[in-house]
Amino acid sequence: MTEVFKPEWGNPSLRTIIEADFPEAIPLIPATPGWWILLLVLVGLLVQALVKRRQGYLRDRYRRNALAQLETIKKRLGAGVLEAARELAPLLRATAIAAAGRDALSGLQGDAYAAALAQLSPDQDRLPVAELQHLAYAPLDDIEDLDIESSIAALERWIQQHRRPHA
Repeated sequence: MTEVFKPEWGNPSLRTIIEADFPEAIPLIPATPGWWILLLVLVGLLVQALVKRRQGYLRDRYRRNALAQLETIKKRLGAGVLEAARELAPLLRATAIAAAGRDALSGLQGDAYAAALAQLSPDQDRLPVAELQHLAYAPLDDIEDLDIESSIAALERWIQQHRRPHA
């Protein structure tokens, strides 16, 4: 094998330089117990926040299901199936019972039921409970004359904005 560069090749002043050694690598693991404690506290707070967020997500599952069912009803009504309007009042009652509990709402009717629904969403106008009940039981000929869209809009707002009594 032949030498490409002879030993006297290059800058002669650089031949006398002695390279310094690299310093020891700085460890990424904390060396004192205070940092470990801080890390554990931060991880604990993160886990607690994630658990609380998941509980809220699971607690509001009934709300997402009710909104999905309401969208199905709206599509059916848009297709001309008037029988779908009969499902609005049971949807409201099922959602209210899921929010407030069976004991609080199952025996209520009329004005007492409307007042209980208003308590669950005090920042909003009262729901047209009587119209929704009328939609559930009226003959289909009478349903055609009613303003179903406004009742659906009020129901949708209530489902989105109501608050659980213990939340």
